[in-house]
Amino acid sequence: MSYETKIVGADDSDLSDLLDDVSQLKKLEDKKPASEEALRRRADDDLELLKDAAHSLGYWNAQFSDNIDVKEDTAKVTVTVQPGPVYHVSTIQVLGPAGKPLIVPSDPAAPPLPLKPGDAARTEPVVATENALLAQLGHQGYPFAKKTDRRVVVDHDTHTMAVTYMLDPGPPMKFGSAAISGMERLDPAYVQNRIQWHAGDTYDNRTVDETRRRLIDSGQFSNVAITPIADPNNPGQAAMKIDATERSHRTIGIGAAYNTSEGPGARVFWENRNLFGGGETLHLNVDGGQQHNGVSATFRKPDFLDTADLDFLATASVADDTPEAYHSRSARMSFGLERRFDQHLIAGLALSVEKANVVAEADTNGPFSASQRTQHYSLVGVPMYIKLDESDDLLNPTRGYRARFDLTPYQSFTGPELSFVTGRVQASTYQRLTDSDRYVLAFSGALSSLAGPSLDQIPADKRIYAGGGGSIRAYGYQMAGALDQNNRPIGGKSALELSAEARIKVTETIGIVPFIDAGSYYPSSVPKLGRRLLFGPGLGFRYYTSFGPIRLDVATPLSRRRGDSLVQFYISIGQAF
Repeated sequence: MSYETKIVGADDSDLSDLLDDVSQLKKLEDKKPASEEALRRRADDDLELLKDAAHSLGYWNAQFSDNIDVKEDTAKVTVTVQPGPVYHVSTIQVLGPAGKPLIVPSDPAAPPLPLKPGDAARTEPVVATENALLAQLGHQGYPFAKKTDRRVVVDHDTHTMAVTYMLDPGPPMKFGSAAISGMERLDPAYVQNRIQWHAGDTYDNRTVDETRRRLIDSGQFSNVAITPIADPNNPGQAAMKIDATERSHRTIGIGAAYNTSEGPGARVFWENRNLFGGGETLHLNVDGGQQHNGVSATFRKPDFLDTADLDFLATASVADDTPEAYHSRSARMSFGLERRFDQHLIAGLALSVEKANVVAEADTNGPFSASQRTQHYSLVGVPMYIKLDESDDLLNPTRGYRARFDLTPYQSFTGPELSFVTGRVQASTYQRLTDSDRYVLAFSGALSSLAGPSLDQIPADKRIYAGGGGSIRAYGYQMAGALDQNNRPIGGKSALELSAEARIKVTETIGIVPFIDAGSYYPSSVPKLGRRLLFGPGLGFRYYTSFGPIRLDVATPLSRRRGDSLVQFYISIGQAF
């Protein structure tokens, strides 16, 4: 028997929406009951669900009735609700094990409790307040705090609700000794260096959670359990048991990407995350493509000089790059330190050495021979950077923001005298339009600058460009700026790049992303905003997987120049920014 359901009488939009969401009559309309009697049983069951839903919003005297109008093989089900008044909280009590009032230590850093007298008598804040009280006890030295009971008394005469929480805080504790187990190939000192508490400190479960997060984020462990245990030999101290399960320390993989201007590209990588037993990471890449081929290696030594959150980094690479602007054969090496200040803020400083032979394909001041366009340089640099990441996901951010600042002074040490400084600041922000991640607005901006000699003295691979994936997608790689007579990018000494996206999930796995990019590179060290910006709208498609979104972007230039493609395609993993 087919039927349709209508719920009437709920003037409160929150109540109306909730009733529609929980109603099994509505959810199961496509699953036809076998008979009128089966439909009536379904309706009776639904009334109890709807009543519980009304209670959750404070309508503790809500009345429900239904009417089923059957005509041949179809029925109309009308559920009528009389919500009554919203009840409010009259009193809140917190009692200890003996039934006496319990004073929960206040935490100035914690937000206010979700429930207070006078609030609507909703069930969600009742439960949330209980959890918040237990969390506050855990913050203030009570690792074994637990709930013993909760009493909610509804008074229909006064339309109020009295809430009583019964908690057992357990004994106050300080952190005791830490016992580490589960280590197979990793030195236990690696775990010890990530413990955020000190023996003798007042117990605080926030430092326990931070320790667990740091261990998981290190990539060395698949699971970490941290358990406080009352130590009979040391009353007032909680012995901390840390049981960690190591991940496989070796990974091999392959990745691929495609875009119109650069063609296909692939990467094979190998990584060992515990090279010498102390969590040292060695990462090797082999890249192949139409415009870039190379090999690179990165070594990371955590806890350098026995200092937590200080890593030693060493990198080496050789590459052969052939974009439209130049042909470069280069070798680079760097050594540096990276400091993590907290979960979100990282800064780094390094010393780099690089040598390259570069042939500029574009002419900056008219036609020159290949020998005149060839530059051989040997540079020493001091790269420094600071990164702030307050976003919620690496590959698919939906809220928060990111910012990064890079600055590198260069000085030649052989060959022609050459000295210059490059800098770049970039930021992006992500804003959900609803509580879920179905609608997200994303904005990104970057400003790059180079201070030094004239443009034709700067090696072509050190100039600043714009265009391509991660930049202005409607224009080819490095093509968003001045071109020579052969439509090759000249490069500049500054660039401005702007992007805006609306990330819309059509289903849980399919999404569309309308976007627009704008920007250009400029011959001066500071962008001249009076010059024309290049704009490029586009449409992206996303397929959301467990490891991140697969991205297909299609963009077209608004101001198409001779040599610009009508459309640019990009395929890769992760959002554009």
